Amino acid sequence: MALKVTKKNDIYLSNNPYSILYEMDTYRYIKSPEEPVENRIQIKVKKTFIRKDDFGYLFSVKVIDRKQSNKDDVLGVEDQLANLQNKLTLYTDEHGDIISIVNRGEISEKWYEQKKFFKKEHKHHIENINQFIEGVDAIIKNHDEFLNLVKKSEINTLLFPPIYQHNLLVEDAIKQQKVWHDFFDTTALPVKLDTKVVAINEDTLGYQIIRSGDIDTPGFDEEKASQLLSTLYDVHKYNIKIDGSYLEALDLSEDDSVEEATSLMNIEIPGVYSYRQISKLKAL
Repeated sequence: MALKVTKKNDIYLSNNPYSILYEMDTYRYIKSPEEPVENRIQIKVKKTFIRKDDFGYLFSVKVIDRKQSNKDDVLGVEDQLANLQNKLTLYTDEHGDIISIVNRGEISEKWYEQKKFFKKEHKHHIENINQFIEGVDAIIKNHDEFLNLVKKSEINTLLFPPIYQHNLLVEDAIKQQKVWHDFFDTTALPVKLDTKVVAINEDTLGYQIIRSGDIDTPGFDEEKASQLLSTLYDVHKYNIKIDGSYLEALDLSEDDSVEEATSLMNIEIPGVYSYRQISKLKAL
């Protein structure tokens, strides 16, 4: 249905120097031939616009509180490594897409201080712990690798949707892509998306935007991902067919900041594996 009201010709990143406090709730369920895995992550985070300059839009993102329901084995490792992203200073481009992590050096120093404790805590349930630590070192030291890690987190996905200055108010939909790097071990999961404005929220007077799509087959190395899953679950790779879908629903405020957001992700390999995740973000 066509919009009855439009406020302007496009949607822009707000440049008001104020902070917004958000709550986020993420639930993840993974089913495989092994025991099902459930995990819930609850986060309170503050996002602050600092300035706009020649490099882009500078923001601070600070996690005030983080709770995780499941810290068994690798999930405990993920929980501890997530703390490295508790304080981020970053740039986005005019579209809202994260392009640089300014304080990567500070994060690297923080990781250096934690490494001995991390090794002592996890050496009994991480195989090749020294190699794992070297891998974390390499990610943090490499701009693109660390940027990919930050961008694929659920909180930054919804705090920084790349929806601005795309003529969304005059186009029926625009074609975009979202990539989860190293989703299947070292294999990326690319998703092609249609992004469009669908309505105006009567309460916030902000636009409502939907981003939805499925796996970008030409850009996805399904052969490599299938080989990994075949090895993990002792299933012939020719019996593995990977299907996936993704949805984001965004409610903007009157000044085009994210007011509420929901994301839904579903990866399915019939009879072998399923991955379902839902995240909800709300400004306080």
